Amino acid sequence: MNVLGTLARFGSTGAIGPLRCGATLDEIEATLGPPWDIGPVSKRRRWPHLFSYGDAELCVCRCRRITLISVQTWRDAIELPVPGTTTLATFAGPLTHTHVTAELNSAGCRLRPVTLHQPPGQLALQAETTGVTFTFRAEADAEPLLASAGHWISSHECTPAARRSG
Repeated sequence: MNVLGTLARFGSTGAIGPLRCGATLDEIEATLGPPWDIGPVSKRRRWPHLFSYGDAELCVCRCRRITLISVQTWRDAIELPVPGTTTLATFAGPLTHTHVTAELNSAGCRLRPVTLHQPPGQLALQAETTGVTFTFRAEADAEPLLASAGHWISSHECTPAARRSG
């Protein structure tokens, strides 16, 4: 397993092992163990709430469904969950535009540019079949580096939580 392969699977499937939008935190905990509790999104409300497994951050609704996965890839070391275990694998970063797009292309993951509302110095590509977005930061005269990869759902069936935590 390598980080580029993991990101290519994320782009192709919208999932990193069991981490996928729409899954419940309880389902994920059964496989990966408890996540790190980052805290609420807002100081005024308890939900939505942020959790993480290494550099894979999850936004979780009050019903405990995952509504967003954001993989922070701008760090020198990137930690991601190893599917089927409760451990994290550490990978070297940063990741270049050339390496990321080559891996996605070799996995058959077709990308399209995101042109709407891109700030200066940022380039985003979206996987056509899953909607996973790969955001690169570009500095003058340097190859763009992957800052994050993310996937979200805009709506879900919000059912009462079976148990409350976090």
